Amino acid sequence: MVTSSAVRLSLATVFLALGTMVLEGCETTPSTPTVVLQRNGDHAFEWGRYEEAAASYRRIIDREPGDGKAQAMYGRCLMAMGEPARAADAFEIALARRPGDRDLVLLLSKARFDAGQYDQAFEIVRTWAMDNGDAGAWTQLARFAMQTGDPDTARQAIRRAIEADPTGSAEPYLVAADLDESLGETSQALRRLRQAHGIELRNQAILDRLRAYGEVPGPTLVLPPGV
Repeated sequence: MVTSSAVRLSLATVFLALGTMVLEGCETTPSTPTVVLQRNGDHAFEWGRYEEAAASYRRIIDREPGDGKAQAMYGRCLMAMGEPARAADAFEIALARRPGDRDLVLLLSKARFDAGQYDQAFEIVRTWAMDNGDAGAWTQLARFAMQTGDPDTARQAIRRAIEADPTGSAEPYLVAADLDESLGETSQALRRLRQAHGIELRNQAILDRLRAYGEVPGPTLVLPPGV
């Protein structure tokens, strides 16, 4: 006669064997392909799910630390998550794999700045701006200088940005307007806004700022670009 204890023991043995089979099945299941992890990470990043995206990129990096694309996107996630120091480390690895990548250079300098590593941030962006005549890099340098209370450096950087590409973007003129306003030089700020208006006639932010000065935007308000 089979006792209830024997039945329980038999069932326990069966369950243990099934559990072992499941675990063995998991161990033999191929890991998620890198291309799938990259796609999942990119999708999550696009929708602002930065922690989820970072987890996908982290799995790629654990397999291949030198994967430049995964490191770059991991850094972007860390920036969005408020971890600029770690982001800077990721950007540096990515940049080592993709030297000369302008976007990575600017991201690295921004990450260093946000992490409070001001000297490094200034050196990175200034070197790139000077070597490449990059208006965007000069503009970023101007922002850094403004945030650290150095209006002279900011003004010089803005000038270099405008000289490098006077009609490429309204951004240097807007940064110049911000600087002038912070110094109480409203007439100069308005001049910069009118120049920016000429470059981007339908930019709503510029239109709103002009109206705040009591101006009516339009072709007659435009001033030519330049320093």
